[in-house]
Amino acid sequence: MKRVQLKRPLERSISSGHPWVYAEALEPVRGLDVGAEVELATRNGRPMARGLYDPSSPLALRIYTLDPKEAIDAAFVRRRLDQALATRIAFLDRTTTDAFRWCNGEGDRLPGVVIDVYNTIAVVRFDGAAARTLCNAVVAAVLSIGEARGLSVTHVYERSRGGIGQALHGGAPPPLVPIREHGVHFSVDVLRGQKTGFFLDQRENRRRVRALAKGKRVANLFSYSGGFSVNAALGGAVHVESVDIARAAIEAAEQHFVDNGVDPAAHAFSAVDAFDWLKTARDERRSFDLIVTDPPSFAPSERALEAALAAYRDLNAAAVALIPDGGLLAAASCSSHVDLEAFLGALGEAARQARRALTVLETHGQPLDHPSPPGFAEGRYLKLVLCRVG
Repeated sequence: MKRVQLKRPLERSISSGHPWVYAEALEPVRGLDVGAEVELATRNGRPMARGLYDPSSPLALRIYTLDPKEAIDAAFVRRRLDQALATRIAFLDRTTTDAFRWCNGEGDRLPGVVIDVYNTIAVVRFDGAAARTLCNAVVAAVLSIGEARGLSVTHVYERSRGGIGQALHGGAPPPLVPIREHGVHFSVDVLRGQKTGFFLDQRENRRRVRALAKGKRVANLFSYSGGFSVNAALGGAVHVESVDIARAAIEAAEQHFVDNGVDPAAHAFSAVDAFDWLKTARDERRSFDLIVTDPPSFAPSERALEAALAAYRDLNAAAVALIPDGGLLAAASCSSHVDLEAFLGALGEAARQARRALTVLETHGQPLDHPSPPGFAEGRYLKLVLCRVG
């Protein structure tokens, strides 16, 4: 067993569950291949953890276990994935929901490994070359554990961060995979769709919007394939407008209305930039009782934080200007570099800029199938803040 040693005081952070160690925090080491299993030692040389090493990445070590004697082998992968699936089965109603995240990487103590289930399709993503060395063990575990726990898996498909995919079991999956989410029907493009095909992390937030939408005029900005929109319509919204710059996403949203028995002609679908739409809507003096703002990450890196907070401020200020007193704003951020306090600060600035009052009613994060260790703030990336306007 090769050993790497800390040169920075990260012992407390690692013991609290933070699974990342950057190369600059380690003593120099040579001769280790990508995916090498290593023992991590404290600055005074005491063994404290075990992980996989990647000499080609700034994030040189991902920690898989705080037991320095526990091997990271196929049996290890199977134990972790079995524990993860058991947790989902215990809490998700699989009679109404057949799409969920089976493994959330660091949150399920299998760093760099993400597995999303869409009906009978398992979509895998490996974050980093070291994690990908576990590919064969992951595929074998998914198939055997799924069968043992009553989850039929017909295909295992890998999606890379660059969008390139390859079949790992069962050949290429169908172009569109039908799923149910709390009884709502969607069709997911697991080959080319965003992330692994759908934004599973917003599942419970979509259901919350459904509960709030009755009798309201709703706008869903950055709507993608209309997850919030369909839920709002099913919740009794009198009118829903879906706004996304991608024409294909808008067409998918219209189809999802049809798939759920909702006439899309009673609603609106706009393939335009959300900021342009907001300006036009204000010029036309339009108003909405509930607006959802769920943009892509404005802060892909720490360096982009200041610009991201300004973008969140401007976006939500423009949205608030369209909401009458007593209306609701559901503002989301999916950036791990923007924590909840910073996001609330941006919403406060949005209220000041729009010269309107905002009151925070609820804050929401990820659902139970997107867990994170308590010491890993980066894992709690999703925030949705429900505000009353006026």
